[in-house]
Amino acid sequence: MDAKQGSKKKNPLLALILSVIFPGLGQIYNGQVLKGVVIAVVNVSINLLLIGPLERLIQSLNGASVDRATLIIVAGYTLAGTVILVYAALDAKRTADRINMEAT
Repeated sequence: MDAKQGSKKKNPLLALILSVIFPGLGQIYNGQVLKGVVIAVVNVSINLLLIGPLERLIQSLNGASVDRATLIIVAGYTLAGTVILVYAALDAKRTADRINMEAT
């Protein structure tokens, strides 16, 4: 079901909250399943890529040395994840608002 096909009103706040909890859920709630799945896959991929560098960073707290590249990688993945989160949340809310406008 496409967002334009949704005749049922959507709760924009719920769409936003769902996407904050897990990016992509708000899109799925709005009926944009493919878009939601793509956002979720990108989000999970970023988080999986972040595991190794984060482990190295945590080990550095116990005295192991950490190089500048690891810090840059952690910062980059964190920024990318934050961008995905903010995009997904705002897009889900705007889409729910648009669905509601078209339903009236």
